[in-house]
Amino acid sequence: MRERREALRAQTCLVGRAAFERGSSVIINCVVQALSAAGARVQFPAGVTVPSHFDLFVGRSARPCRARVMWRHASEVGVTFLEGRTAPDVIPG
Repeated sequence: MRERREALRAQTCLVGRAAFERGSSVIINCVVQALSAAGARVQFPAGVTVPSHFDLFVGRSARPCRARVMWRHASEVGVTFLEGRTAPDVIPG
């Protein structure tokens, strides 16, 4: 399969939180399994319906990254970060 990403993703296991509606206090816990400055691979609990756009908080960050779903497979989604927000730093290791 040909790799189409512009930035390499680091394999991670970071706690994430997703806000599916802007301004909502409802937060869905998730796991960020791969991360780059441009996007992420995110695992959600089984049965969660992930919308096409949402705010993703990575690790302890209080600042969300607006994310757009590029692909879906079971409870995983691949996202790209939008709106010129500062994407989270990739943790080396």
